[in-house]
Amino acid sequence: MNQPTSTPVPATEPAFVRNETRHTLAVRELFWHNVMREMLMALSVLAMQRRDSIYDPKQEEEMRETFDGRLAIITDLGQRVPIAEVHPLFACSVPGTQAQRDLSMAVQCTVFQIRTPAGEVHTLPLHEIRAFHALSDELIERLKHAAAQAGAGDAMQDQSEPFGFAAFTSLSKTEEASASTDEAAATTIVGPETPI
Repeated sequence: MNQPTSTPVPATEPAFVRNETRHTLAVRELFWHNVMREMLMALSVLAMQRRDSIYDPKQEEEMRETFDGRLAIITDLGQRVPIAEVHPLFACSVPGTQAQRDLSMAVQCTVFQIRTPAGEVHTLPLHEIRAFHALSDELIERLKHAAAQAGAGDAMQDQSEPFGFAAFTSLSKTEEASASTDEAAATTIVGPETPI
C-alpha cells in the first residue's frame, strides 16, 4: 500500500524576526521615497528658478541640457520617463486641526507630475518610481548642487552632508516621534481604580 509522501514543512521564523524584517523593509522603502522626493523637488525648484531668473544665455543652455530628457525616472513597469519639467501635485501644508496638518504632511510631495520633452504628462506617486536615471555624472552633480542650494535657506543645513541626507533625517525624525509615542503609551498605567 502506497502512502502519500509529503514534503517537510519548513520551520517558521519566530514572529519577532518576521516583524523586524517587515519593519526593515518598510524603513528602506520609506527612505527610498524620501530620496526620490528630494531629487524631484530639487528639479522642480531648478525649473522654477529658471522661469524666475533674468535671462542668461549660458545658464539657459545648462538648464536646457538638464531638462532635455537626459534625466529620467524608471517606473515599476520598467518604463523610462524622461524629464522636461516636474512638479509636485500637493506641495503645501494645510492649516487646521492637528489631524489635518498631520494628514497634509503625510501626503505632501508624494505625487509628481512629469512632463516629457515630447509633451507627454505622467502623474506618478513615489511608490511607483523604482530608479532615477541620468545619462551623465555631470547631471547628477548639478542635481546635488541644486538640492544643496534649495536647502541653503535652512540655518541647520550642513554643507558637508551627503546627498540624500535630508531623506535620512526626515526618516529619523519620524522614527523618533513614533518611539516617543510608544514610550508615552507604555508608561501610562491603567487599572481598575484609574479613570480612563
